[in-house]
Amino acid sequence: MRDDSTVNTRGQDNMATKLTLHSRYGDKRTVTSHGDGWYTMEGRAHYYRVGMSEDNQDIAYVDYEGGPFLHVGDDFNGYGKILSFVIEKDAPKDHFKVRIEVEQ
Repeated sequence: MRDDSTVNTRGQDNMATKLTLHSRYGDKRTVTSHGDGWYTMEGRAHYYRVGMSEDNQDIAYVDYEGGPFLHVGDDFNGYGKILSFVIEKDAPKDHFKVRIEVEQ
């Protein structure tokens, strides 16, 4: 589910774009644009799944508890096709944060 009321500065220079999505359990997932095709998605999650590409070199998908499921090659909520993921390891307990690169 998308909460468009939180979209606030898309397209404006020098300001982060934020969007809030909700899992099927109601947990918030905050998406922040960092420019140059990079976004972060973060939110509360007791667990998540990550799958690797066939050669085990890159992350192929990320699946938050309750969603969303994100896969390389899929559209990222209208921002572009997903190219890659980087898991942020500095997230607090029960919190998951991933960087998402999209095609520009």
